Amino acid sequence: MGIIPTDPHEPKTSMTDYLWLVYGPPKIGKSTFCNTWPNALFAATEPGTSAMRAADVAINSWTDFENFLEALRKEKSAAKYKTLVVDTVDNLWSFLCNHICKVQGWEHISEGGYAKGYNIAEVKLTNAIAELRSFGKAVVFVSHERKTRELDSDGNTTGSVFITSNLPNSARKVIHGNVDFIFRAEHHPDDSTKRVVRTSPHRGDKEIVECGSRGSEYKNGKPTKAPLPELIDMSFPSLQQAFKQSFTNGE
Repeated sequence: MGIIPTDPHEPKTSMTDYLWLVYGPPKIGKSTFCNTWPNALFAATEPGTSAMRAADVAINSWTDFENFLEALRKEKSAAKYKTLVVDTVDNLWSFLCNHICKVQGWEHISEGGYAKGYNIAEVKLTNAIAELRSFGKAVVFVSHERKTRELDSDGNTTGSVFITSNLPNSARKVIHGNVDFIFRAEHHPDDSTKRVVRTSPHRGDKEIVECGSRGSEYKNGKPTKAPLPELIDMSFPSLQQAFKQSFTNGE
């Protein structure tokens, strides 16, 4: 059997075929939202699930996370879970950097020189993502958000605030590069009592919000086609309905 395909494959139409990142401010309901996904199992690097009924495994180190991956491979009880949630991936990255420092005898991940430590961390995180994907479950990464002042080409502030995940640059390169959907959890701009996920980039008078979806098309940095509505109620049924409409013609 040859390696080269004879025909193109059809678009993937299951939510488990994709990787998801949800970021947002503290206490907006990111963990609660992820817990509405089917049979969710949390790799909990912080106590975000403490006040809800949830299935979680406490992750307090990179070794704990490696043990979590091994348990997913070997334990029969893992089969009943359909969604894996890493909450938060910010803390997981910190655990990974601490692990590398301990192995290498460094005080800080930057001590290796020529970005050696960061390169090791990027490879390990990339491999871990590939393994999470291999389980055939939906994978959701949760992150806090970071706000920075936008700079123009001369390095001067523009007055706008750029909002994105709180991941450091090396982790951001890996996570943002691997996920298929980047959502921001936020209050609805017209109703502060309503919480939504934003699915596409937004540039307002004062804020620039980073988001993105597989299948989006852009021209001059602006979205010209988006597979999902810009704002979706922050619940799995609402997201699932929007996904079906966009990726399976509503079937």
